[in-house]
Amino acid sequence: MRKSTESIRGGVARRLAKLRYLYNYPLQEMARRVGLSSSGYFKNENGVSFPKLETLQRLEKDFDVSMDWLIFNKGPIHYKDVLAGKGVEKISPSLEATVPEIKELMGCMEQDILFRHEVLVFFYKYRNKKPESLEQERETGAGKK
Repeated sequence: MRKSTESIRGGVARRLAKLRYLYNYPLQEMARRVGLSSSGYFKNENGVSFPKLETLQRLEKDFDVSMDWLIFNKGPIHYKDVLAGKGVEKISPSLEATVPEIKELMGCMEQDILFRHEVLVFFYKYRNKKPESLEQERETGAGKK
């Protein structure tokens, strides 16, 4: 079942508050560190608005925050823990025989966390669609930008 926009925004808000608590920063300090006004960060942390891409990039770059954790509540909080394999399932050995394009895609996703997020968002949308609606989109050309 798909989560509503409000539910996702609320989850991100709770995790932003948790992150600020972990770093023991007052709201004004956290806002400054991610390049927002206090009121802008307050809105993000209270679920009034979703963080902009620039804010997400600062959280990832300056705080090493995993976007999978922040947006989807999946895996560990910090990206270094993702790389270390903490809380992450190991990749199956059968993937060793993966086609070169998939290996290249995986490499790009490891290097750029925001790209990884975009690919996963698309994948989750694709996975949650019913097969008949996918076939209909292919036939009509729907879903193309």
